[in-house]
Amino acid sequence: MKRKQTTGNHATREKIFDVAADLFVEHGYQGTPLSLIASKLDFTKAALYYHFRNKVDILTGILDPLLDEIDELLEQSPERFPDAERRWEFMLAYTELLLSNSRAVAVLAIGGNQAWMPEVILKRIEWHRARTIELTILPGMSDEAQVEAMLLMDMLHREIVFEKDRAVVNGMPTQRRREIVYAFIRESLEGSSKAPAG
Repeated sequence: MKRKQTTGNHATREKIFDVAADLFVEHGYQGTPLSLIASKLDFTKAALYYHFRNKVDILTGILDPLLDEIDELLEQSPERFPDAERRWEFMLAYTELLLSNSRAVAVLAIGGNQAWMPEVILKRIEWHRARTIELTILPGMSDEAQVEAMLLMDMLHREIVFEKDRAVVNGMPTQRRREIVYAFIRESLEGSSKAPAG
């Protein structure tokens, strides 16, 4: 699924990604022209074009490592999980992918949603979102339990990707908050999987 979009030195490309990601977060994707990225790097615009054809290629380069890992996780997943434990293991693995790709996640969180993204990237993200939510549904779950499971997956996305917009407990470390959220989601998922089919 991944395609070659750049040429040149890996370290230079990573530096471009770092600078571009910071600028995207600060000014928004649309508010960050290639000239600003080049200026921050002390590049000419032509030097930046040597590595990337356009701004979409830079954005794709920032997001691809995470999106490719999610693709792989989803490809390894069954059509449906047979039980709550396997489903929770998937959700935890999915969360770890997000947490280990902080640069990409910071860009995904711009503006509190992904509506600003180019369509080619947005379609891929929307498929990931739909498939991860689909995988929260166990066979035979009631309508109520399905909705609850969807809400819990949405909570997980909001906790990891859109953390800047969430309410916080003053003085609580991020790790402690995450432990509480994980425990709540896991307990709720296990409870919903026991709900009778309706």
